[in-house]
Amino acid sequence: MTDENTPQSQAPDTSADTKTYARQRRGARTSTKIGVIAIFFLVGSNLSTYVVLTDRVERLDSRYGALRVPTIASERPDFRIINGHDHLYMRRHLPKYLHAAERTGIDRTLFVASNGYTLLGKREKMHEMYDENVQEVLAAARENPGKIIPFSTLDPEDPDKLEKLKKYERQGIAGLKLYSGHGNMYTLPLDHEDMLPVYAFCEEQGLPILWHVRFDSYLKEFRTVLDLFPNLKVIVPHFGVAFYRPKSPGWKELQDLLDRYPNLYIDCSFGTRSILVHGLEIVSQNRDIFRDFFNKYSDRVVFGTDMVVTGNKEKTTLWVESVIQANRDWLEKDAYYFYMASTQSPYALKSARNQYGLLRGLALPDDILRRVYAENLERILQRQPPPPAPQAKTTQLPQPR
Repeated sequence: MTDENTPQSQAPDTSADTKTYARQRRGARTSTKIGVIAIFFLVGSNLSTYVVLTDRVERLDSRYGALRVPTIASERPDFRIINGHDHLYMRRHLPKYLHAAERTGIDRTLFVASNGYTLLGKREKMHEMYDENVQEVLAAARENPGKIIPFSTLDPEDPDKLEKLKKYERQGIAGLKLYSGHGNMYTLPLDHEDMLPVYAFCEEQGLPILWHVRFDSYLKEFRTVLDLFPNLKVIVPHFGVAFYRPKSPGWKELQDLLDRYPNLYIDCSFGTRSILVHGLEIVSQNRDIFRDFFNKYSDRVVFGTDMVVTGNKEKTTLWVESVIQANRDWLEKDAYYFYMASTQSPYALKSARNQYGLLRGLALPDDILRRVYAENLERILQRQPPPPAPQAKTTQLPQPR
């Protein structure tokens, strides 16, 4: 999404010719050799289409470093994978995503409803499209049973927000998405009294909140909410936007929060395009820090990609597939390629000078991947009945003899 991110633009959808690509990828998946060559076709300033070719080579040319690199096809066992964070503009944009998801091993996807700023990149539409997109996501879930997990959203300044949330809950939402801790969408304090009934309802009903919160800006307000509602299940995406500086005090604050609040989780998505590349480069340069984090908090992390699925002409099926694959690769592999990280890409981190888009991953063990990919989110989504109200203490009167 637009997280202090590159805005999403709306454009007609176009599709690349996938037949040749499909044959190439099928060959790649059966290959036991390693090595990847990424070829990009740039039209003007926009990446219009690309093809990823795999070849049967054992190592890169020594001029570029003889580093053995896995192929795009993962050699790990199959996992159940839930993509726990994506956005959907319209249902007509969904088929390309579902096709890409199937090809990259995604079993189900949690789509969060969004406002006009997130979907269209237009700040003036920040208070628009909430209700419309909730219904779009709910309809997509009804039309694709077993594939989509719907989360609603709401405008914190809407006087009818609680009644709308109750209506959405009756319609079948599995949780709530809040943007109120986003630097570009912060309009009320997170602990404002108008929002307390919303948090209370979610806690009572067991509805988790996927809540974008910048810890470096709104941590005190956020802590107040967690203290007031200790049974509220909250997932904060993007490591609380602390991933940019994993050696800073903010990274330690993130861990302190997880230690203090047992119902707090994070998702390991970074964002879109250049934000995604930036996150992957940071992981590549700080692997031990991120690996230690996953080892310690493997039961508190949810997998997600945070794409905004729209009709943007750049977002072909192959584009979606490449983004999902990169989000898997940094968790599963020791090294991998991602074309957006290459210096030929407009989204590359310039300071990284990553000519070929070669990145280092965490190569997490299978047991951690199983938790992150599915088990943690499945546990969060379980709707536990609210705890019984405490019984009033009564004084036992002595019985007459």
